[in-house]
Amino acid sequence: MANQNQNSSTENLVSNHKISIESRSKTTISGITNVESANETGLVMYIGKTCLSVDGENLKVQKIDVDTGNVEVIGLIKNIKYSDAKPHRSILKKLTNK
Repeated sequence: MANQNQNSSTENLVSNHKISIESRSKTTISGITNVESANETGLVMYIGKTCLSVDGENLKVQKIDVDTGNVEVIGLIKNIKYSDAKPHRSILKKLTNK
């Protein structure tokens, strides 16, 4: 019974998506609801309430389709990590520790 409840909560956090990696140099991700940041060493994206981080070298976003939620990234992929989304704090709150 616990496994069934755990599976239901996991399904609520991660909506339907797909990750395809070709030779660690081209990655296509579908189901993205938000791209928070992207630079040469990493991307932070959201799939519903779940954060998806991609770390690597010489990363470049080749394509973003906001209608379908597809993102295509080229560059050396070193790590992909899922984590629960945390509430965002404004920069001012971070600076003032509030």
